[in-house]
Amino acid sequence: MKRIGILGGTFNPIHNGHLYIAAEAYRQLHLDQVWIMPDGIPPHKNLEGGVTRFERVGMCEAAVNSIPYMRVIHTEQKSDGKSFSYLTLTQMKKDYPDDELYFIIGEDSLDTFPTWVHPEIIAKSVTLAVSVRHDSDVTNDIEAVSMDLKKRYGANIELLSTDYIDISSSDIRELIASGITPKNIVKLKLMVPAPVFSYIMAHRLYGSTKGLKMSPKKEIKSTDFPKLKQEIEKKLEKKLKPSRYTHTQGVAYTAAALAMAHCYPMDVAFIAGLLHDCAKYMSPDELYDFCKKKNIDISPAEEKSPQLLHAKAGAYLARTEYGIEDPDILHAITVHTTGMPGMNLLDEILFTADYIEPNRDKAARLTEIRQCAFKDFHLAIQMILSDTIDYLKATGKDIDETTYRTYEYYKNL
Repeated sequence: MKRIGILGGTFNPIHNGHLYIAAEAYRQLHLDQVWIMPDGIPPHKNLEGGVTRFERVGMCEAAVNSIPYMRVIHTEQKSDGKSFSYLTLTQMKKDYPDDELYFIIGEDSLDTFPTWVHPEIIAKSVTLAVSVRHDSDVTNDIEAVSMDLKKRYGANIELLSTDYIDISSSDIRELIASGITPKNIVKLKLMVPAPVFSYIMAHRLYGSTKGLKMSPKKEIKSTDFPKLKQEIEKKLEKKLKPSRYTHTQGVAYTAAALAMAHCYPMDVAFIAGLLHDCAKYMSPDELYDFCKKKNIDISPAEEKSPQLLHAKAGAYLARTEYGIEDPDILHAITVHTTGMPGMNLLDEILFTADYIEPNRDKAARLTEIRQCAFKDFHLAIQMILSDTIDYLKATGKDIDETTYRTYEYYKNL
């Protein structure tokens, strides 16, 4: 028999206050495990910040990944209906009949417990573990409420003595929406675990990090994505050879598919895919001269193989000719050929999409890598790098040192 705590919530996003309550429940109730259970579609609130249930699960998994006694359960995520605690907890009691289940709630929730849907069913399924501030003025009131609920529903109630943690998910969302400034980053890192902060930044969640960043002359809203897409496609079709344009289209749509699979803004990934080869209309000599003229750094490997410069030149053109000032897009275009150790999510999406898009048919293990990219992203990148290095060695072509270092990085993840 196990003693299992269940902490449910919207977790939009999960923060240090949630984890503190979970840890205190684990310690004070001598639990074996604490399960973090993100709501599916909460019946009482509309989600703010434009995040999906899958992104909230991703943040929760990032938060508890290094905590051995915590794990995320997807019970409510699997339903397209509204999330009601009595249904979820009744099913969990059936699934784990021999275990003791503790449903962790705050003192405010205890006050409103009689208004929940079927509180009598919840009371029969779990013990209520109520987080109460030890310096609270309402401790006596909480004890009175507990006695009343025990009489009315036969509820088992355990009170947890906890500190007051002044963190709210709404404050975090507002802070991010106000801008990712150095000052705000310091505040955010005190409010959420480091892996959650990294997840939010990598997936561009909440407010100002979500949409495309365009130059002032070409400001465009995410709702105008179809218009931007058409403008860029029209320019590219005139500049690129038909075969290159076909490849570009393939990369853009594959990048969008990977973005949807890995919880990244689809429109951002699509634009990165469209523009990744926008400098490919130039010959290697023209690319070299262009980069010299624009003072773009040229590495020793690029001196030997100037065709590699289409990535750096492409990022320059994306900004100056197409009005893209989004640093993530420009960076992804810059590194899409060789990759780099520690690529961000968009870098990885574009790097992979360039390799697996539907018009490719020569690479080894292509079918396997395509399948892997939607299941184990980092393994797919490792396979791409390994096969690329093998191919370049077999054909006697120079290998950029960055490709070696990138392979070593992903091999050791």
